[in-house]
Amino acid sequence: MEFLKEWTFCVCTALVTAVIFSLFTPKGRMKNFYKILIALFVFISFIYPFRDFKVLDIDFDAYLPRSDVEAQGSVQYENMINSQIKSVLEEKGVRSAVVSSGVRLDYESNEIIVDSVQVAVGDEYDIKRVEKIIFDSMGINAKVIHIGD
Repeated sequence: MEFLKEWTFCVCTALVTAVIFSLFTPKGRMKNFYKILIALFVFISFIYPFRDFKVLDIDFDAYLPRSDVEAQGSVQYENMINSQIKSVLEEKGVRSAVVSSGVRLDYESNEIIVDSVQVAVGDEYDIKRVEKIIFDSMGINAKVIHIGD
């Protein structure tokens, strides 16, 4: 963005300077020569700021489509929610639970929306008890199944 500001300033300054010099061009045979010099000056002012320009200076991550950025963020939040549910279940004595969740980000309201949570536990655990543990501790209504289901 800084490059664009510098380039715009350079071009505007050159155009104002060119207009001022064109007002003072002499009449007669030298008029065409001065107009060529002024046009060359304006042309060079358009190109001159690119002398230090490097493609590496552009942050391409800022121009990712929003859906890619959302997908990257969603995966991180899914992993965070999955690990929190696992730790809550392990604290309550439910071991070896497999957790998967569906999460999306709402950038307009700055919210994380949990679409679905599915927890698979062993046959020795009561499904209703595991659902109650998750709901009481995290407020998430999870679908709990046995691993063999």
